[in-house]
Amino acid sequence: MTITPPQETEYAPFYAGYISKVSTAGPVALLANQLDTFGALRQVPTDESNHKYAEGKWNVKEVAGHISDAERVFAYRLLRIARGDQ
Repeated sequence: MTITPPQETEYAPFYAGYISKVSTAGPVALLANQLDTFGALRQVPTDESNHKYAEGKWNVKEVAGHISDAERVFAYRLLRIARGDQ
C-alpha cells in the first residue's frame, strides 16, 4: 500500500510545507520506522530525560509526551476522515 499525496486543491496553502514532508511509503513501513526512531528514547537515562538546557524549555520527557499527544489528535482526525464525518 502506498500513500498518494493530495492535490494542491485539496488543502489550504498554509499546509503545503507539511504535505511536502509526507512520505509515500506504506503505513506499515512508516510505523516500523517510528519504532526505530523513538525506541532510542528508552536509552536516555532518567536524569538526562529530565534535563532542560534553559529555563522555560522542554525536557526530553515533555517533548515525547507532546509527540504522543499530537499522534492521538492526528489519529482521531484520520478516524473522522475515514468515517466520512463532517
